[in-house]
Amino acid sequence: MSLRIWIWVVILGFPQQEILNRDVSQNTDVHDNYYRNYLKGLSIPELRAAYDDEAVELRQQQLIAEAYLYKARLAKDSFEVARAFDFAARLYDTETNLKYTDSIILYSKNCGDYKYPALGYMLRGYYHYEKGAYDQSLEAYYTAYDLARFNQNTKQEIEVSQALGAFQNRWGDYTKAIEIYENHLDYLKSLPDFETENLEDYLITLHNLQLAYQRAGKYERASQLIETGLEETLKTPDRLFFYDFLHSKGVNEYYLGHFDIAESHLKEALPAISEDLSVVSVSYYYLGQIAKRNAKSSLAYDYFKKIDSVYALNQEVYPELKGVYNYLIRYNTNRQNREKELYFTRRALAVDSVIHSNRLFVTDSYLEQVEKPKLLEELDSEKQALQLRYRKQVLGYSLLVLVALFTGLFINSRYKRKRDFQFTTSSSRKKIGEEATEPVLAEEIKTDLLHKLQKFEEGDAFLDAELSLFGLAKDLNTNSAYLSRVINEVKGVNFSNYINELRVQHLLKKLENDPQLQFYKIQALGEEVGFKRAYSFSKAFEKKMGEKPSSYLRQLRSVNS
Repeated sequence: MSLRIWIWVVILGFPQQEILNRDVSQNTDVHDNYYRNYLKGLSIPELRAAYDDEAVELRQQQLIAEAYLYKARLAKDSFEVARAFDFAARLYDTETNLKYTDSIILYSKNCGDYKYPALGYMLRGYYHYEKGAYDQSLEAYYTAYDLARFNQNTKQEIEVSQALGAFQNRWGDYTKAIEIYENHLDYLKSLPDFETENLEDYLITLHNLQLAYQRAGKYERASQLIETGLEETLKTPDRLFFYDFLHSKGVNEYYLGHFDIAESHLKEALPAISEDLSVVSVSYYYLGQIAKRNAKSSLAYDYFKKIDSVYALNQEVYPELKGVYNYLIRYNTNRQNREKELYFTRRALAVDSVIHSNRLFVTDSYLEQVEKPKLLEELDSEKQALQLRYRKQVLGYSLLVLVALFTGLFINSRYKRKRDFQFTTSSSRKKIGEEATEPVLAEEIKTDLLHKLQKFEEGDAFLDAELSLFGLAKDLNTNSAYLSRVINEVKGVNFSNYINELRVQHLLKKLENDPQLQFYKIQALGEEVGFKRAYSFSKAFEKKMGEKPSSYLRQLRSVNS
């Protein structure tokens, strides 16, 4: 196995260098050329310091990584070459970053550093997850875990354990997830003053542990952990931890058969957790299930439609989604709403293809065995019915030839879309999911939106804690579909990550200008730039800077003391 990986990395490792070189040849920007010449005069440590400078912009970081790679090759230092690709693997689109992780692994394999090559596998796992390639992501994380343990890198081991636990929690190996989280809890409790210094990690792990017990069907144990969590959250100023546990209590009460209590807790928690679309989707799922039990089919349908809206935004799949789309399809079938039925059929096929392409379930899919063939047959039947109806219309109403002609063109375009869809149901989730909803975006609209976004970035509206995609779209006088697409295509991130990056960058500048902020608590610091909760802030900060804000602040205070 290791030999196969090695050969694969060798094959893919060298083309990565061509990506950087190709970038050089294509870019004729005068400023870039001057900046490249300036970077040539810097040593490797100076380049590293320049890359870490909080004021440096993305394009500058790309050029620094390019110069770093050149210097490292010149020095024939494979470890520094690996580090150069580590720098580059955080700066481009997902596919490019993923290729750079191969080079990190290749050049750091025998470097003897305790961070590598585990860090390369961690990044590989992260980017495969971003693509929806969950099986490849899981394999990379397991390799990273083994390497972290071999190198006795406790911090890495903990980070990878949390990622693995989240995988097992979502996709079925709950016993393994429980083992991972129990071990991590024991580790945290062994630390001095863990309830003050590591309270955030403790609450996150406790929450994940109760979720694992819940999914394993051990609801009484989950209930005990939830009550502990609710009590422990009172020790932190981050009130949203409390609502996370309240949401979990609502789900747990559902499984205990206390449906009225479950509904009450879920509704109480929902407004506070609105930032986390994944949790919002789960809330709607259980509220929909409760509505079904109470024979309120239209209410259940409304909740499940909201789940579809969330899926359109975050494209995140979880096991219960199959049942949601089966309900939406049957609801519209019973009411003979063919347009909605076909729309949700496409969504169901998209979700099912993601699940099966990643082998996330060992049991046969009901949708695959029964629903998919039937639905595809119905798509074809619908096409034939439309064709027949169209022919009758043309023959029967000769005076409306011109109208019929345009109708025919419209119907033919619909037929083509349906045929195309039938041949692409096994494609990636994004390709299928976007087929029904992707907006047509004219170049002038895109240019106008980019201009508006530049003005938005120059202001401070992104510090508003209540900012949402829909709210910003309204402020920019556009729609959320256009705005989301421009941010994804041009900025290379989704809306949430885009706003988070702006907030973190703004905070870094504030820390430079106002040293007193270095002594703020994490919750207060996050609130300064629009984060409602310490956990969301810490996660966004670590993604941008590669370390937690608490660690960054400690270093900052030590430099200024």
